[in-house]
Amino acid sequence: MKFEFVEPGEEQAMLPETGREHAAEEPEAVEPEEAPPGTRLTRAAASMRTRVRADLVTLESSLNRLGQSIAAAHRTRPRQSADAAPPRNFRAGAFSHRDD
Repeated sequence: MKFEFVEPGEEQAMLPETGREHAAEEPEAVEPEEAPPGTRLTRAAASMRTRVRADLVTLESSLNRLGQSIAAAHRTRPRQSADAAPPRNFRAGAFSHRDD
């Protein structure tokens, strides 16, 4: 995959429509046309930071559930001794480097 890094445009720095109702609650909220430079960008950055934190909380809970599922699967799996024969589909040389 290729990714290209670009500077955000003015459209990308604007707040989404859902975030504008919160702007009216702020005491210093002004119309976007009258906003000093950087104010919209600052609010957009704060909004993005909030969304990223929410996504990280969701990711953390998902990873915790996955970890619990893995631990439960390991507990229910029968223990094998160190002397047990490997499974029939085990190929010891599958990941070795060939010097051809």
